[in-house]
Amino acid sequence: MPPTVPAERSPSEPRTFDAVTLSSWYVTPSMLRVRLGGADLSGFATTGVPDERLRLIFEDDTLRSYTVRRFDPAGPHLDIDFVVHDGGVAAQWAAQAQPGDRIRVSEPHGWYRPPIDTEWQLLVADMTGLPALTRAVEQLPRGATAHVIASVPSREDEQQVPSAATVTYEWTTDQELLAAVRSFDRPSGTGYLWAATEASDARAIRKLYHRELGWTPDRFEIKGYWRRDKETWQQRFAEVREHIDSVRDRALAEGLSGHELTQVVDTALEESGL
Repeated sequence: MPPTVPAERSPSEPRTFDAVTLSSWYVTPSMLRVRLGGADLSGFATTGVPDERLRLIFEDDTLRSYTVRRFDPAGPHLDIDFVVHDGGVAAQWAAQAQPGDRIRVSEPHGWYRPPIDTEWQLLVADMTGLPALTRAVEQLPRGATAHVIASVPSREDEQQVPSAATVTYEWTTDQELLAAVRSFDRPSGTGYLWAATEASDARAIRKLYHRELGWTPDRFEIKGYWRRDKETWQQRFAEVREHIDSVRDRALAEGLSGHELTQVVDTALEESGL
């Protein structure tokens, strides 16, 4: 029988790597770190961008997106942090992961890119965004200034990591996160905002900085990592999807893209009660 020839990968498809679980441990009571290794990860290349995310590919080909907390090519070792919570394919896998368990991962992609003239940074996250935020803090250069606003379930879940920069912290709850962002006393000089939170909170932060404060898209990167009351949201979205799609299509026909397109869609969702 002739050998099986693997299917060619489309140029648009991310490269994937076989990985094996080496160990796991709790960073805090609500954050579990899993270390992956294996010879195939010798071909893995980090972008160096602190919020870079990859896809975890489980045995049934279920995909979940997670932050690369740390990559050591000498191992090679790949660390991924998981928020501890009930339910969820990835969280359940991490909680049960044993040395030798296998999984596939994709090549990563990141978004955090403060312009060269940035004088201060505001970094915002809930627990899902904390792995990227702490990595960003670790990578800040000497002379940089940043303020962290992060929500955690308890004081035991606060993470302050070493940094060459000057970093201040404000710890809050999910319910108080938006109020803390709104009340932040912005320093003089040119700033940069990075945020990774629940989707509706992310939209509210984007509305504040883009629409109300007039920040241009190069001065912020705001991501929604999960959605509160997801089933209810999906039911409502199904009712208005045709309208949202038509709004998006019109905006695309007018040549809008990127943050401009996002703003139009955000407004349509907000007006639809989403």
